[in-house]
Amino acid sequence: MFRNYLLTALRNFARHKLYSFINIAGLAVGLACVIFITLFIRDELSYDKWIPDTENLYLVHGILHFPGQGNFISGDAPFPVTVAMAAQIPEVTAQTHLMSERRTIGIGNRQFSELVDVVDSNFFRVLRLPLVEGTPASVFAQPESAVLSQAQARKYFGSQDPVDKTIMVDGVHPLTVTGVMRDLPHNTQLVADIAIPNTSRADDLSSSQKTDGWLSFDSGAFVRLAPGASPATVIRKLAPILDKDINVKKHLNVELPGGKVLDIALTRFTDVHMTADLGMTPSGSWTVVYGFGAIALLILLIACFNFTNLATARAMIRAREVSLRKVMGARRLQLIAQFLGESVLTAILALALALALVEILLPAYDAFLGRPITLDYRTSGPLLAQLAGVAVVTGLIAGIYPALVLSGFRPAATLRSGVKGASGSGLLRTGLVVLQFAISIGLGVAALVVFAQVRYAQHVDLGFARDGMVIVSDTDKMTPATRHSFTHALAANAAIEGVGQSSGAPFVDTVNMGTFNVPGGAEHAYIRLVDASPDLPKLYNMRLVSGRWLSLGRGNDINTGKDDPLQDGRNVLLSESAAQRLGWTAQTALGKSIVQTDTGKPLSVTVVGVMADVLMDGVRSHVQPTMLLYNPNGFDTFAVRVKAGELPQALAAIDSTWHRFASNVAIRRRFLGDMFDRLLVADRQQGAMFGLFVGIAIFIACLGLFGLAAFTAERRTKEIGIRKTFGARTRDIVWLLLWQFSIPVLIANVVAWPIAWFYLHRWLESYAYRITLNPLYFGLAGVTALAIAWVTVFAHALRVARSNPVHALRYE
Repeated sequence: MFRNYLLTALRNFARHKLYSFINIAGLAVGLACVIFITLFIRDELSYDKWIPDTENLYLVHGILHFPGQGNFISGDAPFPVTVAMAAQIPEVTAQTHLMSERRTIGIGNRQFSELVDVVDSNFFRVLRLPLVEGTPASVFAQPESAVLSQAQARKYFGSQDPVDKTIMVDGVHPLTVTGVMRDLPHNTQLVADIAIPNTSRADDLSSSQKTDGWLSFDSGAFVRLAPGASPATVIRKLAPILDKDINVKKHLNVELPGGKVLDIALTRFTDVHMTADLGMTPSGSWTVVYGFGAIALLILLIACFNFTNLATARAMIRAREVSLRKVMGARRLQLIAQFLGESVLTAILALALALALVEILLPAYDAFLGRPITLDYRTSGPLLAQLAGVAVVTGLIAGIYPALVLSGFRPAATLRSGVKGASGSGLLRTGLVVLQFAISIGLGVAALVVFAQVRYAQHVDLGFARDGMVIVSDTDKMTPATRHSFTHALAANAAIEGVGQSSGAPFVDTVNMGTFNVPGGAEHAYIRLVDASPDLPKLYNMRLVSGRWLSLGRGNDINTGKDDPLQDGRNVLLSESAAQRLGWTAQTALGKSIVQTDTGKPLSVTVVGVMADVLMDGVRSHVQPTMLLYNPNGFDTFAVRVKAGELPQALAAIDSTWHRFASNVAIRRRFLGDMFDRLLVADRQQGAMFGLFVGIAIFIACLGLFGLAAFTAERRTKEIGIRKTFGARTRDIVWLLLWQFSIPVLIANVVAWPIAWFYLHRWLESYAYRITLNPLYFGLAGVTALAIAWVTVFAHALRVARSNPVHALRYE
């Protein structure tokens, strides 16, 4: 029986090639999309799950509360917090720290600017990263030691054994390589190529920060809990420790218990990647995971609708076959099994074709995502079994209704009348077309909105000019006099428009914060501090709203403190939002004094200018209140504006000048535009993926519409011949058929638009600065869907409309 069913199915495939191709191709493309999305989601959810013994490992991170000013959330934690947790809370069995720093690594006469992880000496015992040389207990037994990744060891020492070799940190700290760790895969939040212990003299974090920095977010922190221990219990026991050990009066000049100012949270280590802005690498998003999962399901549903539509439409063709089988004794259940078997066979063939498509396109998919996503048949047995299950279920869902329709024919009526049987519910077919296009239109609207938001983010006025700006970092290794000479040497080059100095790339990675209030006022403002030379605002084309810029010629504009960026009695600039936070307008802020309260000893500064706000974090976050100050002792970065068309010459001048003035430090230069573009990489990738899958969804829907139009045109051949005999013109016939398929698309717009508006409105709320949901996006998606439907149907309509009515009337 099975062999008979299989032969019948194969003969049907061969006899009706167009419909077989549409069904198999539609399902194959849909399943290929499902596989690609599944591989992406699997990769997103796999971060750090390959590291052993992470069940009870947690990231410790903090939330700083400022009365009346909101919260400051960080993926880091104050250094003393986890030390106190391990010492005073029994449920905490171990703790460790990690702080990433940019350092110059010297190997002989070669220099490299590298990101170095400064860690506790027990780091490899708590985070059990794989070591190929050395043991977790021994690699940091000596303070002046280092662990390299395999790639880093090859980079420095080639094929030589790196153990016991020496690397030089910042030209003054020799460290001995004591271990080599396996290269970390891409699916980790860690970026460990070089690790050194914080017991080394190369560690820049002072002992006072390690013991007293209760409100300084300066390192990543991890704790291991005892089996069965509850994170909530640990946090509850931590609260009195914070109240006891944090001197809020000293740091913020307010009388509050420590637990009211600092909140500590624990996030399971393997969940960090999917928790926004906590890891060291760009975070994932549950919204993206659920969104693409929904897209995969919708694409699969569209492919199933195609199969159901075409199968029920073609039921009339198989009416005589079903009737003859029933006359020969076939029971309805046998017929249902036969047709479901054909449907499942179609889905399995589609799965095989889908896997072939995935194999062909996977390298391009990997390159697009920038990560190695693989489908290894030897290790992906569970995934392949799930995909086979999806194919079978898809076949059953797509085929169940056609099977019920086909098996329900009454043989006596069919054979006696010569009628080929019912074709199933025309209402159902119309409903499925509506659903197909509703999904496609909804996804199309979403794609337009995503692209528009990304474009808006790329072109929004950030408050400064980022193009043509080169950032040169790590200049704190120079003396102030050397930095001054370097600046003048660069500015004299014909390819360079100007040079400024700052602490960090001032509008990208500035993280210095201060707490201020108006003298005598109770409320405190949390303000970001930007340390910049007086010529920097002009270099960045920033806008002054009121007052004046800082000047080299005014003594009170210059801060000369070494430990704190500000000094008492100096002048500063505020951003508009900072002035508003303190209760002033841009005009009334001029000449006012504000007090910094988090320095142990309050100090007063005077506002001499107010500048326009700067969107340092792009469009996702609200503008940060900002203070601009001038302290040459805090500079560690040059900002170099390059003249248009002079980039190669300018880069060569920067490199040669650097080597003249800082020959013992590896140069590290970046383009400011690229640094900001990285904020949008994930959005652009997701938008492109979204657009691609939307296009595929529309393609599958049109594939089904094409087959349905061909069948409908064939079934209405006699009707069209009669209409032409009575004088109908070609364009009348074409419009008749186009209108028949336009109605479901128009109804689909009515279904899709409100649903799309609801979800897109919520998605846009994740952006502080965003576009509005313009009705044009909805209209454009709807008109495009209608135009695509017309193009799909037009060829069939025109062919039938132009046919000779004589042949049409002979049709039956």
